[in-house]
Amino acid sequence: MRCSLVFLLLVFTLGLPCQSALPTFAFVKDNFAPSDLKYYDREGKVLQAKRVRYDYRSLSWVSLQEISSDFVKTILFSEDKKFFQHSGVDSLAFVGSLFSSLRGEPLRGGSTITMQLVGLLDPELHIKNNRRTLTQKIKQIQRAIELEETWTKEEILTAYLNLVYFRSELRGIGAASMGLFNKEPFLLTPNESYLLTVLIRSPQAPMNRIVQRGCSLKKQFEEDRFQSCQEFDLFVKQTLFRTPIFISKPSFAPHLIDLLSKDQPYETQTTISLSLQTKILSLMQENLKPLESQNVDDGAVLVIHNRTGYVLAYVANQGKKSKVQSMDLIQARRQAGSTLKPFVYAQGFEEKKLNPLSMLNDAPIDLPVFRGIYRPLNYSKGYQGKVTVTQSLGSSLNIPAVRALSYLDMGKFLNTLSKLGFKELAYPEFYGPSLALGSADITLWELTNAYRTLANGGKFTKVNLLPSNSLNTEIERPEGEIQVYRESVTFLIQKILSDREARALSFGWESNLSTPFYTAVKTGTSQDMRDNWCVGFSSEFTVGVWIGNTKGEPMRDVTGVSGAGPIWREVMEVLHQDIPSNPPTMPSGVIYDSNKQAYFEIGMEELADERGSKHREKVPPKILVPADETIYAFDPDIPVNHQKIYFKANVYHANWNWVLNQKVIGDASIPFFWTVEKGIFILELQDQTGKVLDKTNFEVR
Repeated sequence: MRCSLVFLLLVFTLGLPCQSALPTFAFVKDNFAPSDLKYYDREGKVLQAKRVRYDYRSLSWVSLQEISSDFVKTILFSEDKKFFQHSGVDSLAFVGSLFSSLRGEPLRGGSTITMQLVGLLDPELHIKNNRRTLTQKIKQIQRAIELEETWTKEEILTAYLNLVYFRSELRGIGAASMGLFNKEPFLLTPNESYLLTVLIRSPQAPMNRIVQRGCSLKKQFEEDRFQSCQEFDLFVKQTLFRTPIFISKPSFAPHLIDLLSKDQPYETQTTISLSLQTKILSLMQENLKPLESQNVDDGAVLVIHNRTGYVLAYVANQGKKSKVQSMDLIQARRQAGSTLKPFVYAQGFEEKKLNPLSMLNDAPIDLPVFRGIYRPLNYSKGYQGKVTVTQSLGSSLNIPAVRALSYLDMGKFLNTLSKLGFKELAYPEFYGPSLALGSADITLWELTNAYRTLANGGKFTKVNLLPSNSLNTEIERPEGEIQVYRESVTFLIQKILSDREARALSFGWESNLSTPFYTAVKTGTSQDMRDNWCVGFSSEFTVGVWIGNTKGEPMRDVTGVSGAGPIWREVMEVLHQDIPSNPPTMPSGVIYDSNKQAYFEIGMEELADERGSKHREKVPPKILVPADETIYAFDPDIPVNHQKIYFKANVYHANWNWVLNQKVIGDASIPFFWTVEKGIFILELQDQTGKVLDKTNFEVR
């Protein structure tokens, strides 16, 4: 950039070199950093803001067309009357200032808006000790002339109004207008314009000085229209006595931005729908209020679009009514309850060990586990006897689910859960058979997307909070798909979870899980009723709901149907108010048997059982009770002859025997009750030839 001829003599005299090029207007605008990150919903509405800079307070860049003409006229009148005539320097004003300096007075005044702007842009020109040196002043003039050669007047004025400080931490006209008056800059009144103009000259001046200068400016600017400063005096005091508060700061998804990268631009569009977000928050609050007496104090809702994985609503707690407003209950880890059952049966289908009509025994069962016996119970405490997989899953029966899990390799099942996005899972032995009933700690985020995998034909993809290119859900498709299940497997699970008849044993034909359009849904309640879940999907959306007690205390008489279920249903009804939900199309690997009135994977129609009467003897005989190394103790309050131990196996045969310490005590065609004795014992299950089929050790003290 060439040095201006007007100042070549000064440059030569002072030995100042020509300066490097100043930044372009586009560079300054593009690198403008507001103090707040701002997030928008899918329609461009402001969703959330978060402050990330504390050295100043600044909002978004404001164009000159977005600023009140009253304010622009006032600024030019006060700061630079000849702004549109000069080339960066008001020569007469500068010469007057220079002569004052030569007389020993402080070097002040004469600065044009362009000079003030370069003082903000160039670090070498920043004021030190409340003043600039003569050398800085000369450099400032030189740079102002250079800037005028490459920037338009509109660009100079726009950048100046966005970078200048007004009062305290308020930087830029946007922050000043919103912080002091709670309004956009284009709405500024004359009195507000006078005040802001005076603040530029002396941001931290005492109140009486600001009033005095503002009144003087008002009088000069209005001339014949001026009447008095009494009203202006009161206005200034009322304004500046208040601490700047950004009342309009949006906070509709306060936990959402914590999930996003800190490297996001200052203005970011998300996939969230603001209207849906606020509507779901309201209906959740309405549904939770009646449950307060049952020790329910909060909830969370997550809505995901099936095809794209876009998060449409992220309601992490009940907002201002929450006792834990800072806690993100969508990311909190809690026991899954029965919501993991569909994945148990899906694994059975995937491994071709079960089909929808496979028979499972809903009867008491004792399973040996580390340090004792695991004895699952149904929620109703009753039993249904022989039931199909469809009934077992649809009615959420516990014991059949545990039996189904026992047919699977636990390691493979946990690996499948990992593929579905469940993290922080422990080793298989940590859970044992209780995993079928949801003993794993999971998040609503993980669970909802896992159900979305069931809705998407077994294809897992990550959830998206940010659109990749556009928000056109007709063309956007997620990347990085993992085929977790065969499409035919998820179709069978979908049919069961959408079947009202399958739910009838536990929930009846009509409940909050039954919608007037196609949906597949599952509820779950954790041990001791601390957590209540309802997760399900339509053809378009997957919705996950959690309600419970944030302190970990048990709820009272709350089930999935009465707790999370109503919220889930209302959210689904909102989503499908104008959008149909169509049942899935039967994939090529599935057939429908009209005689059995059931869907099957091709080749699996004849799979029998408890898991199969014709396969039963192929199951290795095993003593289930007592578990190996179990220790029993006499109860002194019960007569000795009334104290018995229950011997149980997984299969029985008329020609087999129970053998205790090498003595036959009964045939093993049925379980056996043995009257206890003190001692160390070896219990064996032997066939008719005396061959030991299985054995276990236990002690009675």
